[in-house]
Amino acid sequence: MKRKNKPTIWLLFLSIVYMFVCCVVFFSLALIVVKLVISHSVSIEQSDIKNILIVSGIAGGAAALRSWFFAKIDERKARKSTPSDPE
Repeated sequence: MKRKNKPTIWLLFLSIVYMFVCCVVFFSLALIVVKLVISHSVSIEQSDIKNILIVSGIAGGAAALRSWFFAKIDERKARKSTPSDPE
């Protein structure tokens, strides 16, 4: 029997860390591109880094919690439904 990954707290934590890192990379690249296009130079200040970390924490946490929540809903639906092709 094939074992699926269950949505555990450990997987939630890993998802939050993964999404946080992805958001930091994406928002940092977006900041660099926007500053380069607008002012033709890139000068990143400490407040920019702080804002990126805060926004990444919010976006990464929300995305990971949403995916974990829907995985829990799918797990509950899978337990309630009967198989359509019993053997």
